[in-house]
Amino acid sequence: MDLFEYHKKDLEELYGEFQPYKSFEKIITLEYERWSTTDSSMKSKLDNLIKKREKEKKTLSIDDWILAMESYGIPADTIAQISNQTIPGNLYYEIAYR
Repeated sequence: MDLFEYHKKDLEELYGEFQPYKSFEKIITLEYERWSTTDSSMKSKLDNLIKKREKEKKTLSIDDWILAMESYGIPADTIAQISNQTIPGNLYYEIAYR
């Protein structure tokens, strides 16, 4: 919150004094909490997908990679690290093609 106060003071030079916004701190706190749990939530989804494929004695399919990247927001490097698989050579082609 201190950073926002400093930024607000800097902007006052350009825009004048800002009126108090009562719920600003509440909104920033809520958004920070959401942001801070996003990584663990997305990793949990990927872990579940990996476990499902392991039960089927399969590796992640190209569709799984694309799902994890586009829906879960996990970069390919991170998927490879978590799943201990190499990034499919045609992954980015498939993403662009679809």
